[in-house]
Amino acid sequence: MASLDTIVRYKQSLGYSADADKIIFAQSDAHNNILVGWFVNTMRNSIYYISFEQTGLLFMRASITYKLTGENRLIPLSAIRSLSFEPVKFSAEFTTGKTRLSAIELKIVGIDGNTMTLAAQKFIPGSPWIRQNLKNVRHMLGDI
Repeated sequence: MASLDTIVRYKQSLGYSADADKIIFAQSDAHNNILVGWFVNTMRNSIYYISFEQTGLLFMRASITYKLTGENRLIPLSAIRSLSFEPVKFSAEFTTGKTRLSAIELKIVGIDGNTMTLAAQKFIPGSPWIRQNLKNVRHMLGDI
């Protein structure tokens, strides 16, 4: 896991804020195939540190070992219709290894109507900032 200081220094090097309180850790749900199983799907889904910036959401891709890869993308606020957190849904086909205990679903709806769904981690042992920052972001969005 990249340290919070490392992530903040990295995003500052890209010209973004030094705010460390609104960075979450999430995994995409791009691959959800019951035939290959949860382990393979977990390995194939993209992992991100997402920073909630004044100008939008900064996605900083992480490797399978949670190190920053140098791949970044900003989704400008002007391209986002809504952001919401919802409980992870139970499903026989939900095979990515995420559960209601460890993750909450982040749904991003664009102004074009397209929806992106990610599983935001609620906690990771040894990284207490994950839990606190998720609370900070949910509070900022009026979710809690």
